[in-house]
Amino acid sequence: MNYLKLFFFPLLLIIQSIYLIFLILRNFFYDHNILSEKKKNVSIISVGSLKLGGAGKTPLVEYLIKNFNNTYLAVLSRGYKRNTKGFLLANKNHSSEKIGDEPLQIINNNPDLLVAVCENRFNGVEKLITINKNLKTVILDDGFQHRSLFRNLNILVTEYDFLYCNDSLFPLGNLREYKAGSKRADIIVITKCPKEISEEEKIKIKNKLSVLENQKIFFSFIRYKSPVYYFNDKNEELSLKNEYFLLTGIGNSKPLLNYLSNNKIKFNHFRYSDHHNFKKVELKNLIQKGKYMKVKKLILTEKDFYRLGSEKLNLIKSYFDILILKIEFDFINEEKTMFNKQIRKFI
Repeated sequence: MNYLKLFFFPLLLIIQSIYLIFLILRNFFYDHNILSEKKKNVSIISVGSLKLGGAGKTPLVEYLIKNFNNTYLAVLSRGYKRNTKGFLLANKNHSSEKIGDEPLQIINNNPDLLVAVCENRFNGVEKLITINKNLKTVILDDGFQHRSLFRNLNILVTEYDFLYCNDSLFPLGNLREYKAGSKRADIIVITKCPKEISEEEKIKIKNKLSVLENQKIFFSFIRYKSPVYYFNDKNEELSLKNEYFLLTGIGNSKPLLNYLSNNKIKFNHFRYSDHHNFKKVELKNLIQKGKYMKVKKLILTEKDFYRLGSEKLNLIKSYFDILILKIEFDFINEEKTMFNKQIRKFI
């Protein structure tokens, strides 16, 4: 891949330059009110990133739901890679093809919450207000670039291992927006940090990101829960005696691999791109490899579990014992209290 990028570098540089000009003009128009940010009479909290793909947005959204959920709250997502269009109110019976894997995960974990998908965020918020007249707050999952809708609070997430300051704009890099776009953030959250991160390293990261005086920065980590068996919901601790297959289609699997390796779990990793739509032939090949290697236990992330759907899960279950590994988002030390204090101003 690097050789291909090198070969096509002149072309990629031209595309990047055109894309950069487009972004600069678009943000200029919004910054100078040539294009307007429309306001609604509800509080809008946006959680987004500068990076293409996974950066830890949805785990933070689920943290906000867990700590601030009430009858006046709703979540609005684009519904990435869904095969439907327009506004759709999510329910547990939807498939990931209809609403996207992340909204499906959110509604399954929070069945009483108002969750919807709509590529036009302004129209989506309008419809949510129509459904719940008492609505006070809407959380936008992946909403940083949707500037047509005014946000009361802009939260920008960036991964500890892939800080946006070390990346470059698409297509030469993985950024969907240039680094200066971070100035629009009210809060910057560093995701997937080591739990024991030092104060010295925090300061280094803050300086690297050139955090402004009016911006707050917080550091967070992922906590892995005991895996849950598919079908019977029983917990099982991962055993040093067993060998596992790990199947992932997520943006950054490094924290998960570190977790398994640090706990001396024996596993073979079958890695696919973020939001990958697993094909039956791929799953059948996985089963054949399991039979050949005499491995019976398969670990799935929660996101991959919901994306697979019941038909494909039943195919996998014809051979494997499926273990779903869920994560929990949390902040380093006392930062949780400080972060929650900031959020309460808008919920």
